[in-house]
Amino acid sequence: MSEILTNQIGEQLKAARLKKNLSLDDVQTSTKIQERYLEAIENNNLGILPGDFYVRAFIRQYALAVDLNPEDLLGEAGPASISRSKDLNRAHRDNDGVVRAGIDTTRSAKSQISSMLPTIWIGIIVFLVLVGIWFVLTHLNTGSQQSNDGGDVSVSTSTVPNSTSSSESNASSSSRKKTTKKTGDTKMKLGTPEQNVAQQTTIYNLSKQSARQHTIKINAQNTGTNVQVTADGNVILNEVVTADKTITVPEGTSVVNVQFTNVANAVMTFDSQRVNVISTATPFWNVLMNLNN
Repeated sequence: MSEILTNQIGEQLKAARLKKNLSLDDVQTSTKIQERYLEAIENNNLGILPGDFYVRAFIRQYALAVDLNPEDLLGEAGPASISRSKDLNRAHRDNDGVVRAGIDTTRSAKSQISSMLPTIWIGIIVFLVLVGIWFVLTHLNTGSQQSNDGGDVSVSTSTVPNSTSSSESNASSSSRKKTTKKTGDTKMKLGTPEQNVAQQTTIYNLSKQSARQHTIKINAQNTGTNVQVTADGNVILNEVVTADKTITVPEGTSVVNVQFTNVANAVMTFDSQRVNVISTATPFWNVLMNLNN
């Protein structure tokens, strides 16, 4: 159908719609065709329709919605979509009487490249896998050669005189003993405590000492003193001390609290270091050791 005839169809449909006082939205509601397609048909802008089949089908539905005979409008051949006019030389009529444009079977260069993309990607992946296998095998062979070379060196060094090996072993052992002794001689320093008179507490803040086991010794004089020792809230001693008393603080303890009554009679050490317990007479006094400060 010529462009003039297509324009006449659009004009006839629009005139019939206006005569019935219908808006495009009304026609959209009755035909379920999007309003933009209806407007395109009226303005002969058929290129935006989804396909040639829809051009004829939409015009037919539009005509029925405005009480026009679609066969009178369409005649023997329906209007071709502008965007698909190049396919009209292969147009054909199906058994249902609908005219459809042919399909161009000539593949463009872009479509050919698109169809080859999966093959290209598979080739790249196979290549990368082969490179990875080659890399692993190469390094395994290199590591094996280095291991064999190392074995040869060990055999050759076995010919060193025993006296030299013995002296080196003694020197290494002596070095380890010195290091161990030096490490063992390192003592924890209590440092200067904090005095909280309002809470009647002496506080020692010790860094990273919770992993160790510690020893508390209390020496009581005269009539003695009542001592309660708690480790992380667990009471490990609660008695009246009248002589020397040794308490072991288990490993993993973060906070140790030692509470005295009649504190003036007590002398306390923590890991053999004197703890400054208040010397004045007082109903009770606390010594708080923060071991993981």
